[in-house]
Amino acid sequence: MPPKNLRRVTTYVLPEIAKALEEWADKDERSVSWLAGKLIEKGVQEHQSQEQQQASAREVKE
Repeated sequence: MPPKNLRRVTTYVLPEIAKALEEWADKDERSVSWLAGKLIEKGVQEHQSQEQQQASAREVKE
C-alpha cells in the first residue's frame, strides 16, 4: 500500500506513449503508475539540479 502522504496527479499521453509505458512497466513487473511516478521524480530532480547549476553560474558572474 502506498504511503498516505502521496498526491494524485492526472495526465494524458499519446496512445503510443501509454503502450510504451505499459510494456516497460510489465517488463519491470511494476505498475504504470509506479513507473510514471519514478519518471516524474527523476525529471523533477534533474530540473532542480539544472536550476541550482544556473543559480551558481549567475552568482559566479556577479
